[in-house]
Amino acid sequence: MMRKGLLVGLFVVCWLGAAACGETTPLSLPQYRARLHEYQLRVEQLSQTPQDASGFYRDLPQTLTVQNGSSTVVVSMDFLRDALDRFLRLNPAAKRQIITGLSARLVALQDEADRYGQPSRGDQAARERLTRILAASEFRRVHGPTEWEILKQRLDAWLDRTLRKLFPRNPDLAQAGQLFVWIMIAIASSIFAIWLYRLSRNRLPQQPREILPFLPSARSWRAWLAEARENAARGQWRDAIHFGFWAAVSRLESENLWRPDPTRTPREYLLAIPAASEAKEPFAAVTRKFEATWYGGRQASATDFEQFIGDLERLGCRG
Repeated sequence: MMRKGLLVGLFVVCWLGAAACGETTPLSLPQYRARLHEYQLRVEQLSQTPQDASGFYRDLPQTLTVQNGSSTVVVSMDFLRDALDRFLRLNPAAKRQIITGLSARLVALQDEADRYGQPSRGDQAARERLTRILAASEFRRVHGPTEWEILKQRLDAWLDRTLRKLFPRNPDLAQAGQLFVWIMIAIASSIFAIWLYRLSRNRLPQQPREILPFLPSARSWRAWLAEARENAARGQWRDAIHFGFWAAVSRLESENLWRPDPTRTPREYLLAIPAASEAKEPFAAVTRKFEATWYGGRQASATDFEQFIGDLERLGCRG
């Protein structure tokens, strides 16, 4: 199930990236200039039909990619998008100022495109000096947008257009693309955390079980305790604590604190004791000592056994 969820998530991300790449194709320099001229005409038309601003905003890409020979330039349209976003909210007087400013800037961009397309007449010596300057170490990390940055811009633009088609009456969606990305990251992180949790649960060692051929209370707690003391007298502290634990279980079971079951683990015996019972705390101490020595392999000593006997006596195991 977890693998299927991860595959679905990867499919969605790949599909979105492919859709974003297909939205924008590189423009030649004449096509780029024609597109700028088209935007200029649409901006100037807003003075007559301001209601067209919303549709203009939805159709506007976030960037334009211009291919001129072997060089590729990505031109951001954020200035136009931000201006249209303000246009949709401001009063008529402010809208006229926005139209004037946008028209002038689009004309300037067209002039820059014309100059960019003309053959360069720069001095060869100046070019060589510029080449030496740009070869310095402080300029080595300067570069244009990477393929990942271009893909991200196209993805953001596609998401923005899609959201504006779904919610045409809400023009303030500039941060929707980033919000979607963070939501996807949160979902992927949650899936990964759940997978790690389940994996850790599967790898946790099972609680050790010591299945007796009879119920612990079928043998008197005094007999268990006597055997514990005999092992202690021989210096076999680990075995002494082992028999002492069953003495505690036999005593509490004979008092009907739980239903007899020889397959319980030490922790299950502890959980079976009501929280309000006075036996809860001393039996917890007995259980910890028993698990540490019998299952955990910790070395036991005479001092450990004396402390263990003290906890047993608090449970009523005296003799």
